[in-house]
Amino acid sequence: MKETVYPSAVQGRIVAPASKSYAQRALAAALLVPVSDNPAGWSELRNMGLCNDTSAALDAVRRLGAEIRYGENRGTYYVEGGFLRRRPQELNIGESGLSARLFTPLAAQSPEPVTVTGHGSILKRPVASAMAEPLRRLGASVSFSGDGFLPLTVSGPLRGGTVEVDGSLSSQFITGLLMASPLSAEDTHLAVRRPKSVPYLAMTLEVLHAFGISAAHAADYTEFVIPGRQRYRAAVYNIEGDWSGASCLLVAGAVASLPGGEGVTVDNLNPGSLQADRAIVEALTRAGVPMDFCGRVLTVRRTEVLRAFEFDATDCPDLFPALAALAAFCGGTTVLRGTTRLTHKESDRAATIAAEFAKLGVEVDLSQADVMAVRGLTAPDGKLRVRDTSLDSHNDHRIAMATAVAALRADRAVVIDGAEAVNKSYPEFWNDLKNICLK
Repeated sequence: MKETVYPSAVQGRIVAPASKSYAQRALAAALLVPVSDNPAGWSELRNMGLCNDTSAALDAVRRLGAEIRYGENRGTYYVEGGFLRRRPQELNIGESGLSARLFTPLAAQSPEPVTVTGHGSILKRPVASAMAEPLRRLGASVSFSGDGFLPLTVSGPLRGGTVEVDGSLSSQFITGLLMASPLSAEDTHLAVRRPKSVPYLAMTLEVLHAFGISAAHAADYTEFVIPGRQRYRAAVYNIEGDWSGASCLLVAGAVASLPGGEGVTVDNLNPGSLQADRAIVEALTRAGVPMDFCGRVLTVRRTEVLRAFEFDATDCPDLFPALAALAAFCGGTTVLRGTTRLTHKESDRAATIAAEFAKLGVEVDLSQADVMAVRGLTAPDGKLRVRDTSLDSHNDHRIAMATAVAALRADRAVVIDGAEAVNKSYPEFWNDLKNICLK
């Protein structure tokens, strides 16, 4: 699928998509509520949008025993637990890295083998090798091909115990262990080396608490103690708006709205959210972007001059594409740190940003270790000088969104190939973007 993006000013009001990170965690927690707890075994999940990743998680919880009913209100789902009421031989988690690392430890609680697989880019990401040894130490049987990729087959159950986990590349497997370990016969002690994306671990603990699970942890998230033989409790849970999906729309307001105009307003953003990508507000502030927060409504306006800034995105790597789009219009060179977190995303995201933004006339320097330096706009008319009108998402949803936003201030239209990649996290992105473009 191709999308043509024409130079345009933006203005208007939209609603942030639901957080897929919270939705996948809440679905897993609702699955783990014992079916014997009926009639209190049904959880109510509100404001849950269906992107590809959330749909994959929904399919996984069904296969693992949950019953699903759809509420009358849009986005409301009723989930009856009953973990392992059904014994699937296979779980297909699509292209979702979180679901791969979340549902593998859950599947490892099954006494019968379960194969976790997917399709597309997830099969090129070495997610299996990092999970195998910790799961074995906790009592699971694990097998996978020698290259470290999915598919991976596990069986258990996990017994608990003490295990060390590398947290330097992703927090998602730790999330899976945190959610599976309360079902183990013994307590589980997790020692985490070099934890990254710590806000996502805080999100997991928040969801666990909402569903009645306790877990102790060190202040720096390097140690966790999860008591065994716990019981999940059904809950009414509101899925908050997604700061990751909203980040590009906020940048659109910062760089492409009318100077002195109404800007872009995004609803359903929790200012106190534990989502790591709430840090986009700090980046916008450093760039000098005018903003107004009223409750859960954030309005971003454009100012005539944006300033280059420094920002460490180690704990929020999904912001890199949006940050590059913002930096493209800031005077001077913006320095973004944390690029080592980008290698095993849907694309080699740092290299992809450099390649695709170069087509828009934006210089992105990756010569320094763990650093992305973006040289801001120098054209006197405030427009990017497009060198190649054919852009490619590289099947990466965040690349598709960020290049579209940057192209709003280009000197001519561009065509983005692979535009359907946005379905992974934000299926309504193209409609929302068109609705705020001024005709």
